[in-house]
Amino acid sequence: MNFDPSVREMTNVAAVAGEVTLFRAVIARAFHDALNRRAVDSKVADSEAREARMLREEARTWLLSDSIDFRRVCQWALLEPEAVRDSARRAIDKCDAAGSGDVRAA
Repeated sequence: MNFDPSVREMTNVAAVAGEVTLFRAVIARAFHDALNRRAVDSKVADSEAREARMLREEARTWLLSDSIDFRRVCQWALLEPEAVRDSARRAIDKCDAAGSGDVRAA
């Protein structure tokens, strides 16, 4: 895909907006997966928890990386990769602290 957010033709604003929305949804889904409490919930079936843990770790690795894929998705979403990464790091730290019973993070 060759989507360059810096090249916007006025005749194609709807398509650009749709693509930006799509890539923001990709980032939102990564946040959802990275913060998934089902990965550590003892009430969840083993196979579900295992899959949730795998998705959680993959999402966390991707969100905290500086990979070209991460940077491109952020660019296509018209977001700064560093800002997304910082936000992800704070959200993950808060999620993990809440799960460990650390009331300071709540």
